[in-house]
Amino acid sequence: MLNFYKVAGLVAALCVSSLSAVAQRPASIQLGVGSALVGTGDYKALKAHVEYAPLFGRHLGTGTRLAFIGGSRESFSTVFDPIPRPGSTGINVPYAMTYQAANLEHEFYLYPFGNNRQVLFAVGGGGYVGYSNRYGAPQTRWDAGLGGAVNYLEHEQGVHAGYMLSLNLDVALGIDRQWLAGGKASFQNDTFGNTLATLQLKVGRRF
Repeated sequence: MLNFYKVAGLVAALCVSSLSAVAQRPASIQLGVGSALVGTGDYKALKAHVEYAPLFGRHLGTGTRLAFIGGSRESFSTVFDPIPRPGSTGINVPYAMTYQAANLEHEFYLYPFGNNRQVLFAVGGGGYVGYSNRYGAPQTRWDAGLGGAVNYLEHEQGVHAGYMLSLNLDVALGIDRQWLAGGKASFQNDTFGNTLATLQLKVGRRF
């Protein structure tokens, strides 16, 4: 389990230090949207973000994003009587697996071939903090207050933090190469143990 306060403090410090140091750096604003696999691919979610991405020299850059994720999938689960009874076969219960989150994300980018080219490739890594709400499949657990097993719908909600890794590819378009179009593949994991594998399309403009 990740230490939330350490990760949150680190992400906040990185965001503040980066924004204060890039006032006169070449940068871009980018919009991204795409599909994310929640967990081990249980269901898909939509992820969208807006990013401010300044450059540092020819091989380094950074990006600060506000991201939103949301998705759901209807399913059925067989639920059995918490107290086993002879001949009990259980019943099929419909439920919705859902995930919503809003994150402040920050990454550092390494451009191994340089960031002054028409085709830009970058490897990214960083962290994020945010708030999420997730419902999962029905579960059976022991309730000490009731003195027996009960059925409940899995639910977690609250502030989270995590790390992320990414691969990024952009193409500079136009006569002055000020417009950007490309894609982003990323993986992230938070303090609730939720993972997202995301593939997004991006558009942006340099300034």
